[in-house]
Amino acid sequence: MENSVLTGIRRLIQPSEKEGAIAGVCKRCGTDLKLGAEFCHVCGRWVYGSNFLRIIRLTKVVVTETGLEPPVLVCLIVAALFSIVSIFAGIRITPTTLGEWQIIQLWRIEWLLGAIVILLFGLLLKKNG
Repeated sequence: MENSVLTGIRRLIQPSEKEGAIAGVCKRCGTDLKLGAEFCHVCGRWVYGSNFLRIIRLTKVVVTETGLEPPVLVCLIVAALFSIVSIFAGIRITPTTLGEWQIIQLWRIEWLLGAIVILLFGLLLKKNG
């Protein structure tokens, strides 16, 4: 373990032979990019693709780390969002009567029920094994 950590540190410290080499051209501004650059140093555009590709890569990492299938992970995220919305439902409305307060509570209940349904759906999608 120590040996692999030391090799990684050495790679970071020692300059590469190809440090000045050009890796490509920015698609937005046409600037020559240095080898290993993630972003264009002129316009700031991400070199390797769109944010959608980043999200897909992150999802693959999360799926492999957690062991959850993608549909189950999506259900978990949507249920978490529904729960957060239920907490903040009615934050912009100041209830002045009992009826308005009850309506806000009904909205919260609806969002929480949606979260429960999606969590149950995610559990049904999860493969046993």
